[in-house]
Amino acid sequence: MASYWLLYLFIYLFSCHITQTVQEEIEYECVDIYKQPAFQHPLMKDHQIQMRPSVEFQAMVSTEPETSDLFTGESEERCPKGQVPIHIPQINYTNNFSQPKKIITEANLHYAIIRPFENYTKRWDGAQAVFNIYKPRVLENQFSKAWIWLNHREKDVISSIQFGWAVHTGLYRDDRPRLTTYGISGRHPNGCYNALCRGGYVQLHKTIYPGMVYNKVSTLGKKQSTAHLLVGQDSRTKNWLLMTRSTLIGYWPYQIYSMQGASQVLFGGYTGGLAGATSPPMGAGTFPKEVGYRNKFSCFMKQLKCFEDKRLVDIDSNEFEEYVDSPKCYDVWFRKFEIGQGEMLTFGGPGGECGI
Repeated sequence: MASYWLLYLFIYLFSCHITQTVQEEIEYECVDIYKQPAFQHPLMKDHQIQMRPSVEFQAMVSTEPETSDLFTGESEERCPKGQVPIHIPQINYTNNFSQPKKIITEANLHYAIIRPFENYTKRWDGAQAVFNIYKPRVLENQFSKAWIWLNHREKDVISSIQFGWAVHTGLYRDDRPRLTTYGISGRHPNGCYNALCRGGYVQLHKTIYPGMVYNKVSTLGKKQSTAHLLVGQDSRTKNWLLMTRSTLIGYWPYQIYSMQGASQVLFGGYTGGLAGATSPPMGAGTFPKEVGYRNKFSCFMKQLKCFEDKRLVDIDSNEFEEYVDSPKCYDVWFRKFEIGQGEMLTFGGPGGECGI
């Protein structure tokens, strides 16, 4: 009997080791910080890596109070010194990440957001939010996001830096929520997720990275798992920094993302999938006003702030309006200012046959 249990224990431990090894091989690759995809572009040849925010930028961010219940999603694994984690997508990229063998196609897009009023002109140098994290059920090649857009258009060139959490079965190998980023520039007019493109996002942190899983998710009406994310343009270097509280994760380099501020900031939910197919749930899968107040929130984004005139301030609720393109499937509720929450919105919906 003893030998039987020893054999069972050996098989169990061996299978766990194999599973963990396969998981690590699939999830990310440790890459020399100077050989990551961002530096495989001619414009990045003489780029000096920004290892920390400028003093001025750090001072703006440091005025924000640290909150103990904010879960960053930091991974336990670490890359060796001099290397950084680059997420390996489900789509099959070549070794240098520069030529995808399969293109991510996104269609059937739907929004439940707040946006500046039409024809409103202003410059924002970044934005932040505290997100609660859910795991909406999505089918193959669908996505559901809690998202912030920093958009800018100059003549015929559109630039955009986008970030938040996403469940994306076209990009990732499973349906877990993950820290996700996306960038559009004159150099990447078709867009680029995470750190996958030459001349794109530069990864710095050893354990927090785009593509990283948020293992703790919220339960409707019960405990909420949250994460803070911020993107702002450093006035000294002109790079666009991705941070969680005062921790620098990485950045979009000014050589590629040269926009001087954003002319539009959007906050809210975003879904998509195959053209003609049903749309996935958004957020907690419920309409926000069905759930009510206090700890029974649907998916929320709170402490909505923007960088204006070298300050990180609450967004002005008088400058934003609600926008939903398919009210039968999704909704957004701009709760505006609430004590302890700041400027806040809730959003979500069950999805379904949402139309074009």
